[in-house]
Amino acid sequence: MGVYVWVEDCAIASILVQMTAHFLGLGSCWIQIRLRSHDEATRSEKFIQELLGIPEKIKVAAIISIGHPGEKKSPNSADKLEYGKIRNL
Repeated sequence: MGVYVWVEDCAIASILVQMTAHFLGLGSCWIQIRLRSHDEATRSEKFIQELLGIPEKIKVAAIISIGHPGEKKSPNSADKLEYGKIRNL
């Protein structure tokens, strides 16, 4: 009986890639692929697998783009955060 936690593993690996990029002075953007559609007929995962020649047995959960940031954004102040968007689960 195995526990499948590949989604969590991918999330952890993704944030480590982003933190490493940040440490190197680069920017990054997480792009969700899993459970998304490329168009009405094609799932994003299938599109990326075909585009990049990735075998079907390898799952694509996300893409991390990395590059030099075009701007530096300041964090939002606490009084501007939209706490109303948070719901109890």
